[in-house]
Amino acid sequence: MADEEIRISIDKLIEIVQAGGKIRTGVDVLNKQGRLILERDVLVADVGPLLRVKKFGVELISIVSGGNGGLWDETGQPVVVKTETVPAPKPAPVSEIDRRIYEIEGLRQAAAEKASLAKKSLRNALRQIQENGGKFDFEPIDDTVRELFDFVSQNETAFSYLTREIFSYDQYLYNHSLNVCVIGTVIMKKFNENFNAMVNNHLNNIPTSISAAAAKAVPQSFKYFQNDELQDISAGFFMHDMGKVLVEKSILNKKGRLSKSEFEVVKAHSTRNGIQILEKNHLINPYLCKISHYHHARLFEDEERCYPAETSPLDIPAYVKVCKLADIFDAMTSKRCYKEALNPVGVVADIFHKYAQKDTLLQFIIHAFVRAVGIYPSGSVVSLINGQLAYVLDSEGPALIAFTDVDGRPLTTKPDIVVLDKKAEEGGLKIDRRKAPMDPVQAHKILPAYLKTS
Repeated sequence: MADEEIRISIDKLIEIVQAGGKIRTGVDVLNKQGRLILERDVLVADVGPLLRVKKFGVELISIVSGGNGGLWDETGQPVVVKTETVPAPKPAPVSEIDRRIYEIEGLRQAAAEKASLAKKSLRNALRQIQENGGKFDFEPIDDTVRELFDFVSQNETAFSYLTREIFSYDQYLYNHSLNVCVIGTVIMKKFNENFNAMVNNHLNNIPTSISAAAAKAVPQSFKYFQNDELQDISAGFFMHDMGKVLVEKSILNKKGRLSKSEFEVVKAHSTRNGIQILEKNHLINPYLCKISHYHHARLFEDEERCYPAETSPLDIPAYVKVCKLADIFDAMTSKRCYKEALNPVGVVADIFHKYAQKDTLLQFIIHAFVRAVGIYPSGSVVSLINGQLAYVLDSEGPALIAFTDVDGRPLTTKPDIVVLDKKAEEGGLKIDRRKAPMDPVQAHKILPAYLKTS
């Protein structure tokens, strides 16, 4: 039987996936320059890859059945559509900012769906722990984290577009666990790439005793963490605070300073409770255990209020240090029962200044943290030296949208997106680092409607 090929508009495919469907092209998708932008065997279950394809100007995509291509609805049944011989009608021209916000909204919706399912799986696990004397079904958690890992690997910035918990702390544990998993996964990915490159560059200066054949293989000879290890680490990030389910809520939600005895109870969530839960469920994976036990340990010798106190920073694995940084960042930028959320820009600066220049390995980790989160994280509001306020659309660049004039009055029209590259700075457009970061609640109140997310 001959291969069947249909050609479908990218907008129709996005519509199918947004409704819960899945697609596989069965043929490589290339941009106009012949660059591969979507592989034939990738099963697309969220709109992120399709939005990237559309960004490259591809309007029609071939689905080839002989290459295992196909379209399926949310129940797994094949979707029957007619081939399109001409591109779908183009919408009226829109501005760059409208196009970018449209793309972000697609990623935000996909991330929100993943987030909802992840928090539901954690909620079920914590309920089981309370009802079954510490026992729970790990398989749904494992499946959830692996889906999150795959999604985050393809869409590193997607979760940064979700509204942070700056107004409520009602579901803090669920949101915090998800955020630490997502942030930590991106940090680990960047750390692993950077560390691998550094080691392989070092190994390039090999001794003369190594054969020429072996020497050719040296640049690719080292890989710190394999993919399955990174997935286990992500599961550890997601479960790092599971021991808190055994801590009294009155202590966890206390607004004042904890007494010495209360602090000992809170410390037990990692030093005792988490490990007991893992052991009771026969989860002896070292990544899960070490992350649960040591994610509040010292990262440098004189760091205060860390536990277990007897643990040396040299004994803390790199992935646990990543978990601690992700934990601190999310805790500080989220509303808690005893404090308001802090502006991510100031938090990144504080974390960097506290942990930079301590030791070489931590230096690699802190730089991976800054690359993952951004010096100016997406969703932040910053002041420009000309007096304008601007919204950080993307931490890469960063890409900004000014939404006030130089006197602080709201703009009546949508401005262009500005990337603060070297050229922009030479033109005098810079972020005013002398001004303290704005309170997130205040910043959200003054944002124009088109920049707010529900």
